[in-house]
Amino acid sequence: MSLNAIRLMQYVHAARKRYLKTLNELPWDEIIKDRGASFPSIRDILLHSLDVEDRLINYVIASKAETWVSEDFGKFSTMSGIQQRIEEVENKVEAYLAKLSKTELERKITLPWRRDSPMMLMIEDVLVQVSIENISHLGELIALMWQFDKQPPFLSWSAFLEQGS
Repeated sequence: MSLNAIRLMQYVHAARKRYLKTLNELPWDEIIKDRGASFPSIRDILLHSLDVEDRLINYVIASKAETWVSEDFGKFSTMSGIQQRIEEVENKVEAYLAKLSKTELERKITLPWRRDSPMMLMIEDVLVQVSIENISHLGELIALMWQFDKQPPFLSWSAFLEQGS
């Protein structure tokens, strides 16, 4: 059984925790300021990447895709509210990851939102997709933080492995 997809998700969660700690130090105005990025604000980028994780792992993989509803990012008006949402999603994901088997990693699911022909992916590939999406947006947060002279809390893969996380 390949554990790389699981380790990648664990890395995303560890890296996200570092970002939350740093973002908690910023004034709320910096978090919600429209920065003209993939999503308007740091809050929206963070919550979008979390929504991707929630939707794909907690709903699509669980065959409940039709019940998923995107969160209204505007309803999050504090970092503590964002933190609660992150903990809610990550706890569900971590519970799922803890019970993954080789058979489950190899199971194929259909991505429900494809405009063209439906696409089938193994669960392992879905986990990698979620990780890549999150890591890409963390890179975006790095660039945005540099724009206002805040040192991003980057966590390299090798540092994550060294921590034994």
